[in-house]
Amino acid sequence: MRAAAHRRRLVPAALGALCVTACAWLQPAPAPAPPAPEPAPQAPAPVPPPMPEPAAHPQPDPADPAGEAARRLLDYHERLRQMAPSDVAADITRLGSDVSPTDPTLSPDAALALALALSQQHNPGDLARAAGLLEPITQATAPELQAWQPMARLLAGRIAEQRRLEDQLERQAAQRRDTQHTIQQLTEKLEALKAIERSMTSRPAGAPTAAAPPTPAGTEPPPASKTP
Repeated sequence: MRAAAHRRRLVPAALGALCVTACAWLQPAPAPAPPAPEPAPQAPAPVPPPMPEPAAHPQPDPADPAGEAARRLLDYHERLRQMAPSDVAADITRLGSDVSPTDPTLSPDAALALALALSQQHNPGDLARAAGLLEPITQATAPELQAWQPMARLLAGRIAEQRRLEDQLERQAAQRRDTQHTIQQLTEKLEALKAIERSMTSRPAGAPTAAAPPTPAGTEPPPASKTP
């Protein structure tokens, strides 16, 4: 009887374990987790463009006399800008001794430098002298002067424009002086008329008039004026 009772207790326990096993076997397996997203590939860093190499300063070409003439004149212009007026006057004297007064084409380098120095001054006749130095060079036909002609023409045009402006300023100054002189004359005449008017209004009534000048012989005396 004890064995039968023991078997009766074991049967429900076995059936319960069997049910648990069957349920676990019949339950659907869990869905697999989605794979983790792969990291996006990083874009490569932009490569900076190569720096351009600095342009080399052109060296003066000894076979280019026109370029050499322009360079020398520009260098002298820079020195002139930094000179005091007394130094510019001394340089004009020095260059004047190097330039032939009758033929400046014999030394075109000194002639152009002298014309440039004269254009920096404001003395009467300096611009006319500078233009006279440049004219033989600009009109020359000698092959040895062709290198200096471009700068001579450029400087001559600048000096001609400077002379035109100075002449215009001189004419305007002369017109202003004439206008001031005319105004002064008109002012003096107006003051004289005002003085006459004041003297006439300040004369008392019935005051004797000045005696008439004597009548020359052979002429009739003027008729006497009638007083009211």
